[in-house]
Amino acid sequence: MSTVIAAAVTDTGKVREHNEDSYLLDTETQIFIVCDGMGGHAAGEVASSMAVQITKQSWTAPSMKMRMEAYADRGDADSRRALIQAVRQGVMSAHLEIIDQAKLDEDKAGMGTTFTGFLIAGGDAIFAHAGDSRAYLVRDDIAMQLSEDHTLIARLQASGIDPTTGGAATARWKGVLTNALGIGDATRVATFIVSMYSGDKILLCSDGVTEYLNESEIGQVLVSAPSPARAAQRLVDTALDRGGADNATALVVKVVEAGETRIPAEQRERDEAAISQCPLFALLSPQERLRALRITTTRELKQSKPLVPIALGNRVSYVVLSGEVELAEGTVGVGSVIYPEALVEGTDAPARSKTAQASTPVRLLTIRQDDFFELAEEDSDLGVKLYAAVAKLMAT
Repeated sequence: MSTVIAAAVTDTGKVREHNEDSYLLDTETQIFIVCDGMGGHAAGEVASSMAVQITKQSWTAPSMKMRMEAYADRGDADSRRALIQAVRQGVMSAHLEIIDQAKLDEDKAGMGTTFTGFLIAGGDAIFAHAGDSRAYLVRDDIAMQLSEDHTLIARLQASGIDPTTGGAATARWKGVLTNALGIGDATRVATFIVSMYSGDKILLCSDGVTEYLNESEIGQVLVSAPSPARAAQRLVDTALDRGGADNATALVVKVVEAGETRIPAEQRERDEAAISQCPLFALLSPQERLRALRITTTRELKQSKPLVPIALGNRVSYVVLSGEVELAEGTVGVGSVIYPEALVEGTDAPARSKTAQASTPVRLLTIRQDDFFELAEEDSDLGVKLYAAVAKLMAT
């Protein structure tokens, strides 16, 4: 297991009468959650508390523990898929229960909550996210937002529209969520995996913090604060000093020692550098790339071994992480995509004479066709970008 220390601070703020934020900090089970509730008659408090408690029950169930242990021990495609599905299902259980409770009590009609949380398996953090509470990672003194805001403003920005140019016309849409627990049947729980390094710091926080601190300031606080407790307190105090118009919650986790994984830290860094060169992921934001990579697994082949177009019971595509691969058209290297047509339904597998072969020992990222289709269906915005990249690859 990884060794972590953590602390959390929450405050009602200077305007709100109730604190509708809820959080879970459990270093024993290594589960961390922040939720920001919404709804009249203090129903937001109910929704956020339900999300925390129901998800905790699911994430601490014996079946989940078995999946976590299997993932930490094997780290293969099947154990990864099973764990991610269980993580998502735990949050979806909370979503469905919130909807049911709202139907039973008219005072709670329309209640809902954001959700941002993760659990640790081996040396990896498995995240689940819905709404505009955020997760940040600080590594090597650099902060990066891991989650994406599920808001109308964020969708406008992703479409190339600058919402700041509309003045009051767009300001009224600020804070409008496009996704949250308890709101609509089509709630989407985004999941992704982050490999942890010793010294990493992870922040989960409600928008009462991010409304007043930008990414750079968050990084500065987490780097300079002597402890997670001091960091969390400083983030909330700063939000209050700058207005405090909303509930503010900050939960900070410091990775004292990352648990063992099947991939050494040095190899992970080389893999990440190779992935950044891959045209399949060129159109993706860092957050989208994290979501896409959760369906991938790595494998290694010796020199002269074929890259079989069908593996893991399915057609597959490969991304070259290291080494060189011989194709009919010539030799390709790091970042290249092999068999991109495997990611399109109805295409034919390559003939035996056109099967790629390892020119040197190679390390590969493997993407199963079924997993790719499932990802594109459940995360349509991401799917559009991935299919555009595949089309471009097939056209060249």
